[in-house]
Amino acid sequence: MITLNSHLENKGISQEAFKGMDAEAKAGLFNEVNEINQKAFKELSDKEGENSKAILEMSKQLASVQKEQFETLRESLKAMGLELQALKKGEGSASMENKSFSSVLRDALETNAESLKAMKTHNSKESVVMTIKAPAPMLNSTNVSGGNVPVEDRLEGFNTIPSRRVRFLDVLSKRATTSNVVSWVYQANKDGSAGQTAEGSKKNQIDFDIVVDNEAVKTTTAFIKVSTQMLDDITWIQSEINAELMRELLKAVEQGAYDGDGTGQNLNGIRTVASAFSAGSFANTIENANDVDVLTVAMNQIDLAEHDSANYIFMHPSDVTALKMVKVSATDRRYVERLALVAGQLSLDGTPIIPTTLVTQGEYLVGNFDLALLVTRMDVMIDIGLDADDFTKNLRTILAEWRGLSAVKNNDRTAFVKGVFATDKGALEVVPTP
Repeated sequence: MITLNSHLENKGISQEAFKGMDAEAKAGLFNEVNEINQKAFKELSDKEGENSKAILEMSKQLASVQKEQFETLRESLKAMGLELQALKKGEGSASMENKSFSSVLRDALETNAESLKAMKTHNSKESVVMTIKAPAPMLNSTNVSGGNVPVEDRLEGFNTIPSRRVRFLDVLSKRATTSNVVSWVYQANKDGSAGQTAEGSKKNQIDFDIVVDNEAVKTTTAFIKVSTQMLDDITWIQSEINAELMRELLKAVEQGAYDGDGTGQNLNGIRTVASAFSAGSFANTIENANDVDVLTVAMNQIDLAEHDSANYIFMHPSDVTALKMVKVSATDRRYVERLALVAGQLSLDGTPIIPTTLVTQGEYLVGNFDLALLVTRMDVMIDIGLDADDFTKNLRTILAEWRGLSAVKNNDRTAFVKGVFATDKGALEVVPTP
């Protein structure tokens, strides 16, 4: 015959642990005690004649155990009933706010299933300690980790750093070549002129030199190194790298075509070979000279050089903004009528003004850009390969390359005029009388 206390001791369960169990767990332990005692009682009953006194004693003990079981379970059930009533009234304890105790216990039992199974199989008296976390209010700040829940709403596209729009190359005349050098023949040192001739007189003679000039093809490059993991893991990364390389490469070509000095591997820029501003007959004749006056005289300079009129003006955006605010005079606050703004495009006497940070603030370039050439030997090529120790570092090199040149034939260079507004306004301004 065993008692509950002896059974708990055999199972390694303390009195404190037993008191903390719910009614269902306590009942299970009592059932185990009852089964053991009933088996012993049956064995005595089979030998009733020999053990009548022992049977009587065991019956009393069984009654005592059952009474203890009843009292213990009644207290547990009473406590459970009070807790349920409190929950019904909305007064549940913090441990039951979000998850029932039985659910928490079931989770703990599932977590420790293997240990419990081992105890049963090996008749172990060691206890399994289960820590049951008391449920608490669930908050984003405390209960969400390792990412965003719900998943963030990712805006489409890739937000790139603002970059200068390539506009200068758009207005140049395009030509392709299969050679490393592009040459041209131009007329120089012209003497004599045509005219009327009297009878018996010598006719008018003209002569000139024939000169060959050339420009060599230059190579412009840019590359980015990227890991193979990034190329594999980010689906759009290669297209964005290609776009970035293309932008930066074309900006470098544009910069060289605009003001490259032509030395070494540098392109020979249009501004480099353009004619400097000349006030000519307008020197010191204009009162309150402004930027409009400078551009007008510059375009006249191109006309005087016997070229077709200028078709584009390139200026810094801030200078274009200032130009929009130019007034007729210090006393006449009307805007200059020869400046026209149509659909966002500003023009002077019909010649479009292109704003771009390619041009240094305070400077300008005016010209007939049909006479400027952008010659391409190899179109922009983007290639992916291995460079140096890329193979051992899981890297790939993405290379962009362009081969070509920019050129203005010698006799066409007077079709372009460059200048500085502040200097050129001073050349036009009337000299004050002493």
